[in-house]
Amino acid sequence: MQRNDEDTPGGRVLVVDDQEHMGWVLSKLLSDRGHEVRAAQTSASALKAVTSGFDCQVAVVDYRLPDSNGIELILEMTSRLPRLRSVLMTSYGSAALREHAASEKLFAYFDKPFNNDLMIRTIEDAIRACETGDASLTRGTGARTLFPGRALSEA
Repeated sequence: MQRNDEDTPGGRVLVVDDQEHMGWVLSKLLSDRGHEVRAAQTSASALKAVTSGFDCQVAVVDYRLPDSNGIELILEMTSRLPRLRSVLMTSYGSAALREHAASEKLFAYFDKPFNNDLMIRTIEDAIRACETGDASLTRGTGARTLFPGRALSEA
């Protein structure tokens, strides 16, 4: 997936995953496309990045973290950064978790493993939504959460 400078906004993305390799891969894919990326392995380190001045537009957060769950972290970060667009990812997906993500109006939900290209496109859509202030994609406005599914089910 090559970056097209006219179509791809350079955004600020926080990747939060306790699996260091997963965070590294996603960070590398995003930084190769011109995005400023920070990675964290815990909720505490993610919140520290946000409170220390990393004004991210998108947070990509794993659901199971050692010190919190991803939705709780997303809600805390959104209280500090109201325009933040959030993507939840998990290896432990369920209908109940998908419904919870939708009820909190997250931008997207991915089950692992996911299709990398689809994840990158979704993150870049979230950056655009943050930049434009698209109210239809803002948490709490009744927007629909995107549910792309697992990589194995991708066409």
